[in-house]
Amino acid sequence: MIDEATLRLQWALSYPFARPRDAFVFLNGASWPITSTEGGFARWQVRAGSATAGLAELLTPGQLGDYQAGAYHAVAAVGSNAAPGQLRRKFAAHLDDVAILVIPITVPDHIVAYANRLAEYGSVPATLVARPGGTARVWATLLGARDYAIMNATEDRGAVYDGVPVTARDAPAAVTAPFEAYACLSGCLPLRVAAFPSTGCGWPEGGQWEAQATAIAALGLDLPVDRFVLENVSDPALRAARDQALSAVYPENRWISASGS
Repeated sequence: MIDEATLRLQWALSYPFARPRDAFVFLNGASWPITSTEGGFARWQVRAGSATAGLAELLTPGQLGDYQAGAYHAVAAVGSNAAPGQLRRKFAAHLDDVAILVIPITVPDHIVAYANRLAEYGSVPATLVARPGGTARVWATLLGARDYAIMNATEDRGAVYDGVPVTARDAPAAVTAPFEAYACLSGCLPLRVAAFPSTGCGWPEGGQWEAQATAIAALGLDLPVDRFVLENVSDPALRAARDQALSAVYPENRWISASGS
């Protein structure tokens, strides 16, 4: 039996969490590989267990119709939002009626770095960072109107993160909606996220352990990483205070929107 504190430590340090290497559909709480994205959405092929089925056979007429009509939002997942475990957590109330297509894409002129924040579950999250000439290999979630609203709420859109338009390369031809991504309004730590290969930036690359160590140093604390994380996941008030303090460091890395705010 693993004690709860250790489980929470492991969860925090596992960010941005495991995911398939290739496209998949998160359907009613289960993740199935997409084996072909040729043609329109109805022609996409999915390996469901030992069988292969067309997307049209797996989605409800309404779900498929929304995709075919372009009634969805294409949102680059630069953190944990393409991980099945995180999708299951965020859409726990809709596991009998959720269909989210997840595809790999390339985003030019950006990189993915760790945000200067602490998530409520203890992880240092990720954020998109503008970097002319850079590239980032990420995923994208294709979200219907209801699921887009749910995702926005989990990202504290407008307070912690905001949506910014991005260009996507290598997306399937059927995906014609404009792309956006979540960018942390307070900025980022000077550390690239190893799980999302990027180019055009001299910052070092690291995993969650290195991100936590960077946060500790930025806060001027003298703590080992595991102690720091355990304190944050066991004391919400302390974590919130540290989160706010961390959001004020590295002001030179603060996100600047097209309007200059």
